[in-house]
Amino acid sequence: MNKRLLIIFILGFSSGLPFALIGSTLQAWFASSGMSVLSTGALSLLSLPYVYRIFWAPLLDRYSLLPLGKRRSWMLVMQVLLLLGFNAMAWLSPTYSPQGMFIVGFILACFSATQDMAIDAHRTEYLSIKEHAIGASLAVFGYRLALLVAGGIALIIAQHVSWAAAYRLMGFLMLFGVIATLCSREPSIPMEEKGSFSLSLVKPIQELRSRPGIVMFLCFMFFYKLGEAFTTTTSGIVMPFLIQGLGFSLEAIAYINKMMGVSSVLLGGLAAGIILMRCSLYKSLFVFGLLQALTNVFFIILAITGKNLFVFAVAVVCDNFAAGMGSTALVALYMRLVDKRYTATQFSLFVGISTLPRILSGPIAAMLQSWFGWVGVYECAFLLALGFIPFLVKIRQQINSDKHQVSRNETMQGVMSDVNSLP
Repeated sequence: MNKRLLIIFILGFSSGLPFALIGSTLQAWFASSGMSVLSTGALSLLSLPYVYRIFWAPLLDRYSLLPLGKRRSWMLVMQVLLLLGFNAMAWLSPTYSPQGMFIVGFILACFSATQDMAIDAHRTEYLSIKEHAIGASLAVFGYRLALLVAGGIALIIAQHVSWAAAYRLMGFLMLFGVIATLCSREPSIPMEEKGSFSLSLVKPIQELRSRPGIVMFLCFMFFYKLGEAFTTTTSGIVMPFLIQGLGFSLEAIAYINKMMGVSSVLLGGLAAGIILMRCSLYKSLFVFGLLQALTNVFFIILAITGKNLFVFAVAVVCDNFAAGMGSTALVALYMRLVDKRYTATQFSLFVGISTLPRILSGPIAAMLQSWFGWVGVYECAFLLALGFIPFLVKIRQQINSDKHQVSRNETMQGVMSDVNSLP
């Protein structure tokens, strides 16, 4: 059991490492190189493969790339490609080849999204049911640790050595995932009846379309994530704001925005778990959503005061704490909504919709910044973050209805294990 859990922890680390390197760390590289806010913000579009990965997910259930088996072969191939890809990116520079870096980043995002799907399936099948809870906790811890390493330590290395050295080292850290993959056993079972490839995607969508008020639910998911889209550590615009707008050093951002931010997200998720055991899901979603909106005010203050470490730290801690609470409650809602016949597909669809605000935040905020300045960006972010309220009120009855009610104990068993799925 100890060996299996260690493997799950390392695979969680392997899953989180590329996410940060393709996201906020790459944005920091562009911003520190003097690229425009629009160019840097557009990098958030690299996360699109995490949204539409559902379209090639059936391939991982149907085919094996190597004799290792379906799960291990997909994981191993993606890990090797990511290792080579990040070392290739180290030869490029935003100053001379921004388009080339964008193309390489997009390809790496496809590899990373595929690795995530393979690791999620492997973890579910590799552990026994009684080990799922502790295994999921270790996977989340490994994932968050990778965000600290690739989003925090990588910035410090870039500050004192070079960006190329940072990306080469981070790329070689994928070897931990390779070793874990080779040391694990293949858990998948060959499919006796593969059926139609297209049908595996169509039926879950048809089931959702038959539900009353599903459009309101989807709109709520989108607007709810707008509360953190412009501010958290994974935001598509926060790096240009901190580096070009305020002039913070990479080291300060690494310690405050990355390390303190990720720690606050974990604490927020823990606090939300305790609250959800005692309060209704509707009230929790409403309160957490308001907190997400209100913490945007700290970034308005930061934009007004300028380079102020204390205000920066307060804004990061409060904002990420609220984001952790909101994400946990949103996963609880997903668990109530999914049809157990299509859990993976429908859950992936919900996560994809909630990922869109973070992806679109870069280009949208870049345009707003050119019109209204940084203060205007976060004033708009505050107003947009309140957009979830009318949709939440509309779906209140469905959230509290017996049709979607589950016991609180069942809900909380899965919430913390799945919260890592959210961006």
